[in-house]
Amino acid sequence: MSKYMNKYRIEPNRSQYLDYSAPARYYITICVKYHQCILGRVVNGMVILSEFGKIVENEILRIPEYHKRVLLDEWVVMPNHVHLIIELGDYDYDNGVSLIGGMFEENMDNRNGNCPVMGTVEKIHEFSLPSTRWQPCPSTQPSTWLQDPQNHPAIIEIKEYRKYRLNMIIPKLTGKFQMKTSKQINILLNTPGVKNWQASYHDHVIRDHASYQTIKEYIISNPKNWNSDLFNI
Repeated sequence: MSKYMNKYRIEPNRSQYLDYSAPARYYITICVKYHQCILGRVVNGMVILSEFGKIVENEILRIPEYHKRVLLDEWVVMPNHVHLIIELGDYDYDNGVSLIGGMFEENMDNRNGNCPVMGTVEKIHEFSLPSTRWQPCPSTQPSTWLQDPQNHPAIIEIKEYRKYRLNMIIPKLTGKFQMKTSKQINILLNTPGVKNWQASYHDHVIRDHASYQTIKEYIISNPKNWNSDLFNI
């Protein structure tokens, strides 16, 4: 935890300036708002899902339908959170399940150095996304700044990145998942418009096979280790 203006602040829970449409495995944790245990309970090391938990489980299984490049790996629904390993295949990958996986509608905008920008702002479920890797505008700093942790981006680069991040696959995927599950839960509760998930989520890019195996085992073992779980509060 670092300080800003002499006050402690929580560090961002996701990597700075990462291309969240790049081929990789992503370890994602999404928590119920206020960590309420509405998704089920753990009995003898097994999760007994509630009606809400079953909604979440069913939607997790549909995640590969969100986009052609999405593959669902290990996952678990816990009483107040879910863990997922999501893999994004190469840019031309087709999972054979989804019909969605289009291109950005790119226009030229003189206001930001003739960088490609979204021609049409689309709803989250439409998933209009780029098939090529995002790069910063050449009019700002060399394109290597995104990959070099030693470089500090300028304000214009940060604003540009945040705009593009909203349309990257992983942020749109998590947003769609939260939206669809909340809607179904709210129908059961008769609480239209209520947000049942925390606004943000945790993610981690899995860099190598050893990390992948460790995280996968953690997810598998999560129910039997619930008593000592970080989210069991």
